[in-house]
Amino acid sequence: MICTNNLNKNNWYVLFVLTPYEDSFCAYLKRYGVDAFSVKMENYRKDKKCIEIKSAFPGYVFVCSPLPQDDFNDWLFSLEFKKGLIKQLCYKETTALRAEEIRVFEQFLDKDHLFRMSYGHLKNGRLVIDQGPLKGFEDYITKYDKRNRLATLDFFFLDQKWMAGVTLMESDK
Repeated sequence: MICTNNLNKNNWYVLFVLTPYEDSFCAYLKRYGVDAFSVKMENYRKDKKCIEIKSAFPGYVFVCSPLPQDDFNDWLFSLEFKKGLIKQLCYKETTALRAEEIRVFEQFLDKDHLFRMSYGHLKNGRLVIDQGPLKGFEDYITKYDKRNRLATLDFFFLDQKWMAGVTLMESDK
């Protein structure tokens, strides 16, 4: 479960890891009772004509912890298993995720930290979302790749634009 329910008591940390170790590093941290996850998204695979799950931010592991920055650093670097860990992303004034970025997570991700596929239709050449996490956020969609069923969003997060899966209902008839 995303731990944004209590922003004042939990700090968010972002770890940069080697992409093949994302899931194993999350599993290792979870054994210590830490809320660690890699954000996944539903993605349409045109070669297989199905929806698969892939990493939304390859190489990033998100951690929610009540520990302050210094204590978290000490705890993290005291761990024996560091295979794949490259570095921790952080700012001087705050932990790596700011309150507005956490709210974006809360808005778009489900309880399993999955960015689900949205479904919509074209109206007067404009994409209208009928269901899914992007409903009500059509103004943030800057580009839609109909062939790959991907929308580019005008959100910068970790210095990259968000990509989201969107299926046109008319296209699937």
